[in-house]
Amino acid sequence: LAERNALSVVKNQPAVQRMNLVNAEITKISINTFVTTKISFANMLAEICDHMPGGNVDVVTQAVGSDSRIGTKYLKGALGYGGPCFPRDNVALTRLAESLGVDAALPRATDSVNDRQVARVVNLVTEHVQPGETIAVLGLAYKPDTPVCERSQSVDIANELFQAGYTVLVHDPQADAASALDLNPIIEHATDLDPLIESATAVVIATAWPQFQSIRADQLRGKFVLDAWGILSDQVSAVRLGRLQSDFHAQSKEGSLV
Repeated sequence: LAERNALSVVKNQPAVQRMNLVNAEITKISINTFVTTKISFANMLAEICDHMPGGNVDVVTQAVGSDSRIGTKYLKGALGYGGPCFPRDNVALTRLAESLGVDAALPRATDSVNDRQVARVVNLVTEHVQPGETIAVLGLAYKPDTPVCERSQSVDIANELFQAGYTVLVHDPQADAASALDLNPIIEHATDLDPLIESATAVVIATAWPQFQSIRADQLRGKFVLDAWGILSDQVSAVRLGRLQSDFHAQSKEGSLV
């Protein structure tokens, strides 16, 4: 009966497995920790590509993910994970392992890689834009289609740029100052996207909202643009994490032979 009820309320028809409460809890936190490991692995690859002439993390992860043992889901070089579940379960598995005398090296390394992604973005901005200029940070939620900002790296980026001496303006289709409780209250939340972009010297796309895909190249002309998720049109001149030294947009002939 429980299995029939589960299948009737979950749309993707998941497998149902019976287990005791101990194994169920280990399974639950292990799944999220495995996913975060894929995220951090992709971001490590992005850092490697950023230091290799011609390196392009999108090309690499597409090829790596084509291996049926791995898969492309969550294997994308961009920003790190946030939200209420991934960080919590990663820490939970670490604490559980350590309480049992097991070395939790993998989840610790995953968290370490995740924690340094904000600094990557902030450092790129400070290398190209003088303090005092106006930075538009697009996205506050930790992922698209939610107002949740808990442990959002977008919020951390906005706060750190503000602390570094920039005027920071933020915009998100759903999240606002009320939902982004960790956002510095001095940072202004703009409701209209187009005037925000026009007023800014630099634009950082920190959450992959589909609404941002419609930003036109002429709106961004003459601005420093950091597209952390690679969602903008190839016609837009933008810095993309994981391909800082790649000539992908200009002349790459890489592509599938299939």
